[in-house]
Amino acid sequence: MNFPNRKWLGGMLVIGLSLLVVATAQAVDPLEALELLRQKKEFEEKELKRLSTMQKIPAGEFVMGRNGVNKNEAPARTVYLDAFYIDTYEVTQLQYLEVMKSNPSYFNECSLCPVEKVTYYQAAEYCSKLGKRLPTEAEWEKAARAGTQTTYHWGKDLIDFYAWYGNNSGGRTQPVGQRRPNAFGLYDMTGNVWEWVADWYSRDYYKTAPAKNPRGPETGTLKSVRGGGWGVPPELQAHAYRDFKEPDTRYINVGFRCARDAKP
Repeated sequence: MNFPNRKWLGGMLVIGLSLLVVATAQAVDPLEALELLRQKKEFEEKELKRLSTMQKIPAGEFVMGRNGVNKNEAPARTVYLDAFYIDTYEVTQLQYLEVMKSNPSYFNECSLCPVEKVTYYQAAEYCSKLGKRLPTEAEWEKAARAGTQTTYHWGKDLIDFYAWYGNNSGGRTQPVGQRRPNAFGLYDMTGNVWEWVADWYSRDYYKTAPAKNPRGPETGTLKSVRGGGWGVPPELQAHAYRDFKEPDTRYINVGFRCARDAKP
């Protein structure tokens, strides 16, 4: 099975910087060094524009959760959500550096890989600086399902076409957008990194969640994460699967994407 070169996109910026260092060390023509800087800037600007896109998720009902697997996913129930926008891609190291002026990632040599080792609060701050917010758990699940009610949105296709997970990731994050998108045009909703969502985590929340625009418990000690990551098996990549993390802790397999309300 052939897939695109996994390192090419994330490595372009690194190559450009390396060439610049070499050029400077060898005292080549300053015009050549300026050209390398120009190319690096053009590359970054092009990628930042591409990565900033969002997809509109239409208002309406969907079935949240599932029965008969994990207790914290039950009961499966119909929920109505207002329309909202969500990032096409997981937030990358390049984007995070542009806004927050730092890159906390463990796999930090890959500018187009998702940023990780960010706390929930850092993720929320990043989104806020752009006039966005973290998606709710219900919004995340609706976006991931993309109109389906199956365990995975891709049906009979192979998971390798859609996700970086324990069997194919090489034990690390990969540049965003290399696998196929779902029907909403969203990439990496499954795998690569787990994603922080806005909700406080409660095992029994689905039993009491409102039927319209649920936003999670009002208080808690843990935050929900969704989507699976680069090191987990397929069963933890299911769209209904719920996990949780300490909000002030940084993990090498947890990143995020942002959302925002759709104007009426």
